[in-house]
Amino acid sequence: MNGNSSKIDAPVKNWAIGCIVGAAYFLAACFSFELALGVSGVATLWPASGIFVSALLLAHRNQIAPMAVAVAAASIIANVLYGASLGTALAFTAANVAEGILISQLVIRTSGVPRTLDDKRWLATFFGAAVAGSAASAAVAALLAGELTLPFFVSWFTTVCLGMLIVTPLIVAAANEFPLQFKQVSRGSVLRFGLFTTVVGIVCWAALALGEGQFLFLPVIAIAAATYAYGSRGAAISISLVAVIATLETDFSAPVIGEFALQWDTLFLQFYLLSLLCSVWPLSALMAEKEKLIDRYAQSTDLLKLAEKTAKVGHWALEPDNSTLIWSEEVFHIHGIDPGDPKLGGAMPLEEVSSLNLYHSEDQDRVRTLLLAAMDDHLPFSYEARIVRPDGAMRYVSSIGRPRYDASGEFRGLFGTFQDITEQTETLEALRVARRDALREAKTALRLSETDELTGIANRRKAFGELRAAARVAKVSGAPLTIAIFDIDHFKAVNDRHGHHAGDVVLKRVAQIVTEQLRPGDCAGRIGGEEFLVILPGEDSAAAQGIIERLRLKVAAEEWDIAGLKQVTMSAGLADVAVDESIEKSMQRADRALYDAKQSGRNLLRTAA
Repeated sequence: MNGNSSKIDAPVKNWAIGCIVGAAYFLAACFSFELALGVSGVATLWPASGIFVSALLLAHRNQIAPMAVAVAAASIIANVLYGASLGTALAFTAANVAEGILISQLVIRTSGVPRTLDDKRWLATFFGAAVAGSAASAAVAALLAGELTLPFFVSWFTTVCLGMLIVTPLIVAAANEFPLQFKQVSRGSVLRFGLFTTVVGIVCWAALALGEGQFLFLPVIAIAAATYAYGSRGAAISISLVAVIATLETDFSAPVIGEFALQWDTLFLQFYLLSLLCSVWPLSALMAEKEKLIDRYAQSTDLLKLAEKTAKVGHWALEPDNSTLIWSEEVFHIHGIDPGDPKLGGAMPLEEVSSLNLYHSEDQDRVRTLLLAAMDDHLPFSYEARIVRPDGAMRYVSSIGRPRYDASGEFRGLFGTFQDITEQTETLEALRVARRDALREAKTALRLSETDELTGIANRRKAFGELRAAARVAKVSGAPLTIAIFDIDHFKAVNDRHGHHAGDVVLKRVAQIVTEQLRPGDCAGRIGGEEFLVILPGEDSAAAQGIIERLRLKVAAEEWDIAGLKQVTMSAGLADVAVDESIEKSMQRADRALYDAKQSGRNLLRTAA
């Protein structure tokens, strides 16, 4: 039920809109005939065509046919009502309907319908289509009405063309532009616009009604003022006012239809209005384009400022004679300087520009030399430096620049970016310090993990790691490798009689003696409570015996500053590491040799078989 209702409502709505357009067309036609009836039934100004074209431009596709039918009926009635024969009325109607459809289709298919009248492309398309459509309409009307004369063609062409060029832009603006801005318009602005329009109307009326042509320049000034003040809206309304006032105030004779003669007063008025149109609409479009460019420039500048502020990057430029230094706002902010400070830039050589004095004293000469070289040699550059703000705060900055040239290739100075990299620099420095501390801590942790906490020499894990590494080298090189295991004799008795502190002193001193007596390539480690491992790379068992025996004697000769402790001795077992023997086997042989030394009375060195 609802679907059928909507299908019925759409055609009814389309025909209702068509009837409204037809009624408006009829009233406009009657208005033209009443006020300025021209020769042969052709009015001086034909706004009805402008109404029809506007409706076609703004209509949906399925509304075109109802509009055309309603306008045709209105045209026939109006022409017959004001004295035209039915044949002439049909001829004129055919020409008017055809011109409206032709012009609207040319405009829509080429440029569409603009949201504002500030579209230069749309205006140019519409003007061209209006001229072409009016010429075609005049030709059709002359042919169908049997008036194949130049005066008829010119009068019809100017009358119809003026009606469209004046009325259509005004209606399109009212339909598209005004509703979009209605909510943004205040009462004060409406009053000002109304007052301004009234003044324009009075000026135009005075110029056209009180003079005999000597004041025709005044409407031109009034329309230009309206265009400058209110853009396309002011242009459309002021031109319409001039057209209406001119039609009302100009005295025309009205010969009967069929006795056609060219009226120079009418023709002059028409070409006067056409001249106003051709001068004002391009001015309006150019002003609108200028406003758009200014808005885009302002928007781009705001976005650039926002981007620079967000990224803490500014830009600067230096003239080739070193006389003018230009900073963006962000460069001032980075320096901690008020943008209005007159001390920066200005007509000063680069050597004296006070902004260079804001650099750290250690960086000033370097930056000055680099910039002067870039100016002299026209080369790109980059640098990082420190600046000291007036409040004493120091900032790290980076600048990257290049020479700039004009269109003819002439050098125009330097252009560069200026970035505050304080946070990045401090972050990198913090990371560097953290990395250094981490490496130090890792090194300390590794040392602690490989060092015996009490004696400070290698612990069991480190000692066996060194042994495996030495064994691999010996296997590849074929060099000899000897190991020795020794422990302190009667160490439990030292702890029991003199205390654990005395035992710790003994262990540390023994480890120290061993470390002092070994060569740089040798290794010693504590692998048990009082048990030590000595690794002697490159030494066979004969040479190793001398080294270990020297250690044993050194320990035995040590004098102890511990009450009641007269001597500490050690027993040692020595074994060479064979190429085809595992480390475990070599350790077992050395351990058996140590056991043999202890069984033989201690304070002895024994070598494994």
